[in-house]
Amino acid sequence: MLTPVQSESAVVPRDAADTADTAVSHLRADEARTLAAGEVLFREGDARRHVFRVDTGALCLYRSLPDGGQDVLEFAFPGDLVGLGYLDSHVATAQATMVTTLSCLPRDSVDPAVEQSARARSRLTTAIEREVAYLKDALVRRVQPAPLRRVAALFVTLSRYNGYEGRDPAVITDSLKCGAAAGHLGMSVDVLAQQLTELEARGLIEPCDKGLRLLDIDTLMRVADGLDD
Repeated sequence: MLTPVQSESAVVPRDAADTADTAVSHLRADEARTLAAGEVLFREGDARRHVFRVDTGALCLYRSLPDGGQDVLEFAFPGDLVGLGYLDSHVATAQATMVTTLSCLPRDSVDPAVEQSARARSRLTTAIEREVAYLKDALVRRVQPAPLRRVAALFVTLSRYNGYEGRDPAVITDSLKCGAAAGHLGMSVDVLAQQLTELEARGLIEPCDKGLRLLDIDTLMRVADGLDD
């Protein structure tokens, strides 16, 4: 298994041409940070306050395993953005593999640059997919909120992912089969059906030819946060 802390010779930097990304490199930073080898930038569960641009060095992103080990997800090299995503908390830990310098970027300043950078868009896609998987795992592993909140949270996350991918954020396709969705949410098919009926009765969703149409995403977000149960 790969370990987060490696010697400098163990990490191969990308070609200089690959790290050049005008849109990302021109983002104005709130502050700069320097991490020692092995120092943690953020941990799983920490509030997401900034997006970070790696300027020199390298970071390892990993998730902690129950046995104390690490599941290494990816490495970030100069020019990469770290901390992308839409959830309010980080879903992985980022640790420096060597002395690393970073620029701390305001979250709301990053989106235009991501749109212009294929490399940054790819990292954002990966981050969103990781958030969806994390949400599914968390709903099963942790003390679970009410079933209606779980269903609403899944719909909101899938809606955001659809929007980023250029699909209609208001449509959840029937590729997410009822049995599979119930399994991801840690509930039976019957309980899931009850929650869908409740959301439809509230005027928040309705069936459509492609699956389900989300009629009021803002209210679904409030339901997911437990503010409109």
